[in-house]
Amino acid sequence: MSANPELDEIVALPVVEPAAEPTNGHRAELAVAQPEAAPIPAVAAPAKRSRPSWRGALAVGVVAIIASGSLGYLLYSTTQERNGTQVALAGTQTKLVSTQDELKVLEARDRYVAMYVQNQGSVQADYHTFMACTSFGACRTSSQQLLTDLGAFQSARKSADVPAELVSSDRDLGDALSSAYAADQAVINAMDNGTEAKFEAAVRKLNAAMLSVARAESRIGNELSL
Repeated sequence: MSANPELDEIVALPVVEPAAEPTNGHRAELAVAQPEAAPIPAVAAPAKRSRPSWRGALAVGVVAIIASGSLGYLLYSTTQERNGTQVALAGTQTKLVSTQDELKVLEARDRYVAMYVQNQGSVQADYHTFMACTSFGACRTSSQQLLTDLGAFQSARKSADVPAELVSSDRDLGDALSSAYAADQAVINAMDNGTEAKFEAAVRKLNAAMLSVARAESRIGNELSL
């Protein structure tokens, strides 16, 4: 017995040698034969259905309708835009013509007003100077200057382009200027001839004529302010 009783209990097992293959004398693992998988039968693809010819014609027809509709709408839209542009252009041209006409009227009024203001101022200044004179020389000089400026006013008025709205008032102004011119001539003749009674009568006529001038000028001023 050995010194370790437990070792004596171990029993040596016999070693089993693997059997050699009878073919070539070498060891080979015995492979477990696997059964071959059964072949999967091929599934035929479903045959494509032939589309009826009328479907193709229908598709082409629909495309044609859509295309023609789109072109038709485009043509309609373009025509409408063109017509709208023409209408707007016509309106602009009308406004332009109207504006040009208005400018012509305003220019005519401006020229008339410039003529009126310049000559009216000179005549009124001369008249006030004459009415304030206290000597023969001053009265004779101022009456002559008034006659000259009355003639210039009348000439400028006749050659002016009178606005349509001032035609009536301008006619009254012309009549008043003619009366003032004739009265002033009578004043000068009375002074040159030394006839006091005729002088006083001529002055009264001049005052009446200048009052008519003032009334016509007042009408013109009111019409120009409208």
